[in-house]
Amino acid sequence: MGLLAGLAVGLTLADPGLTVDEPLDVRPGRTYVATLRAEGWRFFDRAVVDRVFRDNAEHPPLGRWLLGVASTMGQPFQVVSRGVDPTGLYVLSGRLSPAAAFAVLVGLVASEAGRRWGSAAGLTAGWSLLVMPRVFAHAHFAALDTFLALFWTLALIGGARVIESSRPVLGLLGAGVLWSLALLTKIHAWLLAPLMATWALVRLGWKQAVGGMVLWMSAGVGLFYVGWPWLWYETIPRWAAYWGTSLERASIVVEYLGRFYPDRDLPWHYPWVYFAVTVPVGLHALGLFGLRLAWRLKDSFIALLAGSMALFLGLFSTGVPVYDGERLFLHIFPAWAMVIGLGTGGLWNRISLRPRARTALAVALAAQSLGLATTHPFGLSYYNLLTLGLPGAERLGLELTYWGDAVDDVLLDRLAREARRGATAALAPTLYPGQGILTTTRGLVQREIVLQDEAAAAKAEWVIVSRRRAYWRPELVDRLESGSGTLVSTRSRQGIWLSALWHFPASGPASPSRAQTSIPVPAAELTAVASGTAPPSPALPPANWSNRAAMGISELSPSRCLDDL
Repeated sequence: MGLLAGLAVGLTLADPGLTVDEPLDVRPGRTYVATLRAEGWRFFDRAVVDRVFRDNAEHPPLGRWLLGVASTMGQPFQVVSRGVDPTGLYVLSGRLSPAAAFAVLVGLVASEAGRRWGSAAGLTAGWSLLVMPRVFAHAHFAALDTFLALFWTLALIGGARVIESSRPVLGLLGAGVLWSLALLTKIHAWLLAPLMATWALVRLGWKQAVGGMVLWMSAGVGLFYVGWPWLWYETIPRWAAYWGTSLERASIVVEYLGRFYPDRDLPWHYPWVYFAVTVPVGLHALGLFGLRLAWRLKDSFIALLAGSMALFLGLFSTGVPVYDGERLFLHIFPAWAMVIGLGTGGLWNRISLRPRARTALAVALAAQSLGLATTHPFGLSYYNLLTLGLPGAERLGLELTYWGDAVDDVLLDRLAREARRGATAALAPTLYPGQGILTTTRGLVQREIVLQDEAAAAKAEWVIVSRRRAYWRPELVDRLESGSGTLVSTRSRQGIWLSALWHFPASGPASPSRAQTSIPVPAAELTAVASGTAPPSPALPPANWSNRAAMGISELSPSRCLDDL
């Protein structure tokens, strides 16, 4: 099942567009690799550590190391197959590492469920994780979330197995090593400590639990410190700054149920609703059956899985900043996939003497992939039947796209074909300086077109719009609403547009050869952004985004991109 997952992602790796965070995660990783190759052991000197990590210390480095290695190693092959990347980041090559991590994750989930509850449970656990559209979509992106899902699940399963074993105390030392991988990926992993401590107390009693958890914590925290040279110097202030990264930041504005909220002010039910509406309903039904079955069987491992899920859904219901739909709790979905596996395996065994019922169950499981098929490559825009799909989500006022993945090569290639050489073009919205340049493709640079950031959208001849309405500037809304532009192309799923290419008349020979006007942008939608239901001014991205983006982006320019080709 893991091989199938890896193949499915690998063959579609280039399909989604560049997401907001990918350049911000790949660029530090490439810096790590290049600096290590250049400096050798001097990489760990104070001056080098400060230079390498200062602008990207909001996250630990493991995920970015993996992205940097993949991007660097894959660069020659990408140059041969797709040409030189004018940004120099080779994000597509970087995507190989989360694709591999997803394959391992699916294999891990299938293996653990199969070991505990039989082959039917194992196969369906892996399959259910594979066909969750948003989880599958994240496996394509050179970002940290799929890594966290893998390492969190690995640490959770490893800790549970050790606690269930005959020598749990010494075993927890090794399980702590697995925990350190998650700690070195994202701050979320620290919450595994209270979860595992509680589980150890329940299963082992306080004497063994305390001894085992001391070893587990020592291994995890010790390797976390060793693995992040940034903390070696000025340890206390840098440690404090790391813990403050989730608090000392500007709010991200989120569209939810027809209103725009700062991420700290979202209603408590936001994470629960997104968990409910971003997994196929058939899988949810099998998961609920799995919970019921686990209750009857008194399966303690399912209680641990359910507790790990409730921990994050509950946490994000308390006013802790949450945004981007499911992304910040993506790592709970592997646990849910295992619960689904138990439910499906139990049902499969119950109907063992009814071949037709088993056939119907197999067909129903296969049908859960329809959501994946109908939204790919924009799986981050998937909504299930509880909302009546993407059209229903639009009517409910849910965020239709949030990470820029709908601005894909198809749309950018259309711009390259339609625009005159040297035409001005802008991307909107953008959330950090240089995002437009980093989205520019080789085909656009060959036409002497380099995308500018959203500030240029008020005057640019061509404008690419991503449908993240919470970040549309009033001047963009005014321009789209004015009727002076022509809608040339859209990228849509289930009849709902997610990104669009607009042309506005300019002096000179600049009219598009083919224009589409059959998919207009509703005036009501545009005016809603400028009305009282939207922020009166553009919302700000996290404060550290611009700092992260500035390193390596400040040197990029249209002429520099052309020179690189």
